[in-house]
Amino acid sequence: MFPSSQTKTLAILVRATEGSPPFTDELFCRRLSVGSMRYDLQVIVIPISVDADPYPLQRGYAYDQGKWKVVPIPALDLIMDRCLRPLPRSVRQQIEKKVSANGAYKHRYWSASLPGKWEVHRVLSRNAELRARLAPTTRIGLHIPWETWLEHWPMGLFFKPLSGTHGKNTFRLSRGAIPSTWIAEGRNANNEQFYLTFNHTQAVSSWLELHQSERKMIVQPYLDLSHHGRAFDIRALMQKNGQGRWTLTGCMVREGPQGSLTSNLHGGGRAYPAEAYLLQRYGTVRTEALLKSLQQTAALIPTLLESRFGRLAELGLDFGADAEGQLWLIEVNSKPGRTSFAEAGDRHMHALTYTRPLAYARYLLQQHVLTDVIRPMKMPNTSSKAGLKPIPIHGG
Repeated sequence: MFPSSQTKTLAILVRATEGSPPFTDELFCRRLSVGSMRYDLQVIVIPISVDADPYPLQRGYAYDQGKWKVVPIPALDLIMDRCLRPLPRSVRQQIEKKVSANGAYKHRYWSASLPGKWEVHRVLSRNAELRARLAPTTRIGLHIPWETWLEHWPMGLFFKPLSGTHGKNTFRLSRGAIPSTWIAEGRNANNEQFYLTFNHTQAVSSWLELHQSERKMIVQPYLDLSHHGRAFDIRALMQKNGQGRWTLTGCMVREGPQGSLTSNLHGGGRAYPAEAYLLQRYGTVRTEALLKSLQQTAALIPTLLESRFGRLAELGLDFGADAEGQLWLIEVNSKPGRTSFAEAGDRHMHALTYTRPLAYARYLLQQHVLTDVIRPMKMPNTSSKAGLKPIPIHGG
């Protein structure tokens, strides 16, 4: 089918990789391509090498008759950035030229991107209702008073990189069963599990300082969010529909393998329908209360983040629930995957995860009033109000 004169071009920016086709997120791009003509859209996939600058944008890919075909990059009406890392400057400049070449449509991004976990946490902490759902959090500095923190959080400390994904480089620090020993367990940069034992406090401090020097991190008290020894979380997908309104597309539970601290599917986890899974653990009354609380909490998040970071299109919200049914907001992602919805087996809900981005794209193009996404403004340090305060070792 050939595009009509009313068809607009939606560019999907994804990370370039080896293989055929030479880009990531192939299933996502293919599903949007197959459904795009229903919304008078033409999808062009543009692989981006985020490690190369300058990087010439010379070709894109279009899905036609069951195959990805190389095509010249046309003038662009709307840009969907699915790269997990910031775009190189040369790429942004070339994209702007492609957009501005199309006269009536300028500076159009389908969605803004969220910054790191710490910035998002600070914004969410401003809302009293959301603050009650957030674990105390602080960004790690040069000095890490982990011994003092462990006295106040005996279940352990959980460390996360500011911009990590799929559970990589996350770990828990806790006391060992033998006195004067400490355990660090989690996943490395390759998403492989590790388990380390330390016999001296200096060894722990040195190891933490090494991690801090390699990547910026945050720390939280460890929360036991598991079922039968398996970590689990609830992924809620919030999306804008064809009228530009936020809607809750659905919820799925992701359960990690035995012994894993995270539930990410990339780390060997599995996905299940949320209600059935929660009923098995909490029973009818607690499950109904938990899901109601989740829906109310999820409804607060999008507009609050948009007021700070600019117009957003979809959000993956990761919630945890402890043994008492207390709901915790773990993470917010502006570029969520859809694997859990596919694996959980709800075909209708899974289909919505792809059609709603297209419907919202068409809605945006019909408004004729789109502007650049809002650039983040520098915020004052609010860690003393919202974070996990370093507790003075010598009183004071």
